[in-house]
Amino acid sequence: MVGDAARDDRETLLLRGTLDLVVLALLRTPNHAYGVVQDLQEAGFAQTGYGSVYPLVTRLRRQGLLAQESRPSPSGPARNVLRLTPAGSAALREWEARWRHHNARIESVLERTTSGAVTERKAHV
Repeated sequence: MVGDAARDDRETLLLRGTLDLVVLALLRTPNHAYGVVQDLQEAGFAQTGYGSVYPLVTRLRRQGLLAQESRPSPSGPARNVLRLTPAGSAALREWEARWRHHNARIESVLERTTSGAVTERKAHV
């Protein structure tokens, strides 16, 4: 059985490799960073907090994938609302296609190996 620490490490690696895609997908609808964190947590990414999202959003803005504009808030200071740029939309489409492609290959292997379809191969010594 995999220990908790090893499982957490694998979870972190998986998340690190997909968080850009997930955040861009969530920002198909413009939102502020606080709202993105809430959406992530509601989607089951409970371990993803502001310390992960704010630097990621800053990096995506610097890469030209997100734009930010200040909008008045009904309560309190103005909100910085994030939206996809055309380059961000294009990157999201590309990353989404890659994700679906890789996910299909992984699912194929898992299906073959759990259904007994993979034959035992002789070891070459």
